[in-house]
Order: sequence, then structure tokens, then C-alpha cells
Amino acid sequence: MSDQDKRRDDRLPVLWHGKLTTTDDREFTCQIRDVSLAGTLITCDADVHMGQELLLTIDELGEFACVVKWQGTHGLGLMILAGPDLVLKKFAEGSGRALSDSPRDPGDDPLIA
Repeated sequence: MSDQDKRRDDRLPVLWHGKLTTTDDREFTCQIRDVSLAGTLITCDADVHMGQELLLTIDELGEFACVVKWQGTHGLGLMILAGPDLVLKKFAEGSGRALSDSPRDPGDDPLIA
């Protein structure tokens, strides 16, 4: 299995809604498109730059300190710095293979594998 395949397998597709907040308190609505243990891909009209630290808020899950690690024409790659990042992926896994439109409670303690 190639590194690209491993990376793709690690990501779970979602369609969640959230909010990005910059260090100078600018707020932008966003859509979370996929999640992994390390981060997330979002779409957003935020004026941000590589390496910028942000706060990602997902109503059902809480706040995640992030840094912009990737920028493309259709999204931002955010690395999770702090927050319940394992919970983020466990909530996505709760929806199974189908595209998740909102976080689903995984049931048991999400930090237990």
C-alpha cells in the first residue's frame, strides 16, 4: 500500500459545519470535509495564511486549536494542535462509511480504542 493510500484510508469524509476564529477575533463559517487523527480538511472563505494558528469550533464537539498546514483553491488543511482530536475522529467513525453530516456519538468512551 502506498503512502498516498495510507493517508487516504486514515481520513473519514464528513460534511460538518463549524466556525474558524483567528487570533484577532475574526470569525468565518466553514465546512469540515474530512477528519483524521492529525487534522481536518475544511472549506472556508477565510483570509488566512500558511502557519497561521486558528480556533476551529464544532458546536457538537467543542473547540480545537489548529494551524494551517496546507492551502488549496478549494480548501485548507488544518493540523490539530490541542483539543479532543481523538474524539473528533471517533465521532466521524460513528457514522460508518457513509458521509457524515453531523457528529454522531460513538457510544462508549471515545478515547478507548
